[in-house]
Amino acid sequence: MVELKVDSVRFSHRTKEILHGIDLDVHDGEVVGILGQNGSGKTTLLNCINTTYRQSSGSIAVADFSKDAFDPRRRNMEAVMDIRSFSDTERSRIVATVEQNSNLSFPFTVMDTVRMGRYSRSGILDESDEEEMQKILNCLEETGLMDFASRNVSELSGGEWRRVMIAQALAQEPEILLLDEPTLHLDINHQFDLMDLCRRISSRGGILVVIVTHDLQLAARYCDRIIVMKEGDIIANGPAREIINEEMIADVFSMRSRVSWDDDIGGMSVFLIGKIDK
Repeated sequence: MVELKVDSVRFSHRTKEILHGIDLDVHDGEVVGILGQNGSGKTTLLNCINTTYRQSSGSIAVADFSKDAFDPRRRNMEAVMDIRSFSDTERSRIVATVEQNSNLSFPFTVMDTVRMGRYSRSGILDESDEEEMQKILNCLEETGLMDFASRNVSELSGGEWRRVMIAQALAQEPEILLLDEPTLHLDINHQFDLMDLCRRISSRGGILVVIVTHDLQLAARYCDRIIVMKEGDIIANGPAREIINEEMIADVFSMRSRVSWDDDIGGMSVFLIGKIDK
């Protein structure tokens, strides 16, 4: 059971401190939603976890990860390892990220794009390798893209393109999947389809899925654990049923709301009433 451990992480940009000593401990089988207003530090935290940013202090470590991700000649293996101690190849086998504004300007097919995710595992793909090709097909099937395999990615809708990026990430066979605002700019049907996919990935694959989002309603319905950030601090962390309530929404988002448990959806239902005037 892979575990992500964030300990006292601070991050500064120039003279401004953006993250103020973040502590976090989450494990696979969970869909974790990181909520907060713009500027709360959500994406900065995600970028520290995936090593795009280097934290000013503190540590980010992974425990109970699969040893298959590592070069068999490596001797300095420990039960808990700092994420920066991994090589780029090793890290890509542990953590995959789907960025908010990922795009591709080259005329690749969906199959070609997903195949790129296998590079860290198998290098340049030999199409005669049936086992490798099957893994790619499995990723296409899991994300509902089999019928799009030969289509040029430039022809895809926004929702289809997001699914391609998730399929490419899954092709890395990661143990931790980080998604930054995956439903941004998608129509309502594609939003629900994508969040359904995230739940399947977590429950079937034993993957820790961490989603940065500002969408309260989707996070309340689909996430097992909710982490609420405000001005660079985590102010709440726990099961969605305990964390998402009318008081939190008023404090963090300045919105009046009605929140209840819905047996039909097996999750929290959030109805936003209107902005609170201050």
